[in-house]
Amino acid sequence: MFIASFFDWWHFSLDNLGEGASAGYDAWGDPGSIWSTLAVVVSIILAGIIIATRLGKVQMPALPPNWTWGQVWGGGGATVVVLMLLKAWRILAYPYGGFGIGFWIGAFAAVAIAYGGYLLYNAEKTGASSS
Repeated sequence: MFIASFFDWWHFSLDNLGEGASAGYDAWGDPGSIWSTLAVVVSIILAGIIIATRLGKVQMPALPPNWTWGQVWGGGGATVVVLMLLKAWRILAYPYGGFGIGFWIGAFAAVAIAYGGYLLYNAEKTGASSS
């Protein structure tokens, strides 16, 4: 998701400026930059948690009662998908232009993050995870 954030998420062509004139904005730019920025930040936070617990053998702090880290991962994955849908809504609201390659890579990453969050939540719920 982080790498995809630097590719064009919104791409448009201005034919009246000359042949081949086109431009685009990455995840950090308009339209709806807040949604894609939040999606990238949440993705980085989730990746940091996974890297710290799996590779760094870090013990995460205890959460409040009735909360588990599986729920955090599952909810984080769902949050990334919702933020990507909001970004898509803002892109579609513009009368010109469309989705760039970065958006599609980010959408694929969002689905992978959501699926991974679901797997971690499900593994914890069934007792297969020790973290």
